[in-house]
Amino acid sequence: MNITPIHSGLFYKTNYTPALNAKPQPMFSLPLAKIHSQAVTDTVSFKRAPSLQGSPFVHDPRELELHCACCGRRMLKNSDVQKFMDRKVYFPAYIALEKIKYEQNFKLKEQPFPMQRAYSFIKNEANKHKDMNMDELMQTEKVTNYRRNNSKAQYKALAELRDRCRVVTHNIDYLVDEIEKLNPDFQKTEAAVFQELKMLAKMHPTESIKTILTTPEIREYYLIKLQKKQNAKLKKVTPLIQQLSPQYAKRANNALNQSYRIFNNESSDILHKRQRVIDLFANALAPMPFETPTDRPVADLIMKRLESLPDSKNDANAFIVKYAPRGSNKLVEVLVKRLRNTKEHVKPQHRKGDNGESDKKNYIYLCGKCNHERMTQKYDEFIEKHPQMPQNTQNQIDEICDFINQGYLDDYDTWPNDIKEPLGDESEGLIIIDTSRLNVEQARKNRSKKLATFIEEQKQAAQTPDTLMTGPYRRHGKKI
Repeated sequence: MNITPIHSGLFYKTNYTPALNAKPQPMFSLPLAKIHSQAVTDTVSFKRAPSLQGSPFVHDPRELELHCACCGRRMLKNSDVQKFMDRKVYFPAYIALEKIKYEQNFKLKEQPFPMQRAYSFIKNEANKHKDMNMDELMQTEKVTNYRRNNSKAQYKALAELRDRCRVVTHNIDYLVDEIEKLNPDFQKTEAAVFQELKMLAKMHPTESIKTILTTPEIREYYLIKLQKKQNAKLKKVTPLIQQLSPQYAKRANNALNQSYRIFNNESSDILHKRQRVIDLFANALAPMPFETPTDRPVADLIMKRLESLPDSKNDANAFIVKYAPRGSNKLVEVLVKRLRNTKEHVKPQHRKGDNGESDKKNYIYLCGKCNHERMTQKYDEFIEKHPQMPQNTQNQIDEICDFINQGYLDDYDTWPNDIKEPLGDESEGLIIIDTSRLNVEQARKNRSKKLATFIEEQKQAAQTPDTLMTGPYRRHGKKI
């Protein structure tokens, strides 16, 4: 799902209004980087949580302060990640549309007629809705009808404007400061990336993350550090290759030489190098009629060592090399979204021939990073890499039981017991859950009290004069 920004303008109108004619002062003279038109996407399901206004209860555990059932890290609420991206990272549309003129050398008079018309229309709508960024604006009824009822050229022009506005960015000092305010409980790799950003922010506070990290000297610095790690991993494979029978050794040495060329000679813009290297060895060491009894264990050990090659999930240098060219906003988004609270299918949704349902009886809650890493592995295999998962899963069940008992979480009274069997089956009995902490009777009493209090507050609010229900602290008759 796309991560789309919401309600960013209120923050800027009340706290921060940048000068629209303030041109950036680039540290290096670089050509305008290619604007990526690809939507900001995520491999983990990330639907917007339903609005909690108008209810005294939470109906989605992703809106609770939980710890990951795998790594045990404190996760960010789903809505908090959305608000961060929407209010702190993306600009309101009316500001972004002005900034693309000088940041991206977008000269409206030189654009074709469909673009001029689309810009005029969307700018007019943006000025009417100054609390919306471009993604929000594109979802309004008027803009949706405009896209539907006009020509294909108009549709493409609006899409291009949206993509241009997505890459309008703040300077690194501002973004680092805002990330720090989140107080994120980063895992090791993400913490290392953030430390690099903090160091660069001190050196070049007024520049964007992308401008800094794509500067040839700085990009080369991180690329060389990554290559050294890659080469070190390949060197550890060499002694194992020598233990193979001659036929296999020849094939593996060819794969090794090609791997060095991929890591050291190919352009840094070429993607998926790590996977290509792993595939090279997988083909070279595939079972063959001529293999000896000792070949297969050695081949398996080689493949296991290659799995430890650095990538963007486990190495800060690989992360920076991969995401820096994609833009400041994309890098920050990936960094932060790895900490958000996501629904994890205990029995995977897309496992071939044995898929699980999208139902709360099949959910636990993992951070975005652990969720993506698990994919469709059986938990007994996944626990080999994360031996702390059984205890962390129990800790999360206890947390959710406490929220149920206190009356905060509704419609989940049976969930702790419903999830016991799926967890046990998927982990081959390694995850055994104790739900004795759950007190459904106490939960019902607490929910009744909260509901009564909520109804009384609504009655009082309904009697409040309309003149007191306006202003920045109330919306639709409710407190914000």
